[in-house]
Amino acid sequence: MQEQKLLEVWGDTVDGRHLLGAIGLGVGIAVPVYLIAEWGFGQLTGGDALGRSYALVTGLAACVIAAVVAANIFHPKRIVTIGEAPSGSREEAMDAIEAELGRLGDADELPAAALAEVKELGLYDDLVAQHRTNERIAAEGGER
Repeated sequence: MQEQKLLEVWGDTVDGRHLLGAIGLGVGIAVPVYLIAEWGFGQLTGGDALGRSYALVTGLAACVIAAVVAANIFHPKRIVTIGEAPSGSREEAMDAIEAELGRLGDADELPAAALAEVKELGLYDDLVAQHRTNERIAAEGGER
């Protein structure tokens, strides 16, 4: 099997050959449709600007159709895993936030709406654990 050459384009992972194929589809579908529509609307309107505008809209619709066709032919290359984050990653994230913004306070002191959102996101226990760690270190006279 040939090795895939993956590229990152606008924050997404794509196969270079598939990207070129999708561009080819876009050009191959949209340009002829636009040119035919420009000719057809030119015949109907006598070359009026409104006819060219309709041709442009038709060409844009063809671009959307080309994008749908390309999306169905060339499927995404990303791998999405759903599950638990590696252990320690949340603690590391909390430490990084504190390094940038300063110590996090007690989660129970948040306004009710913010506290409800923190609990809904599943971050309440992490914030409480971080706060307890900070209190323990402060009680021991250490600095984090």
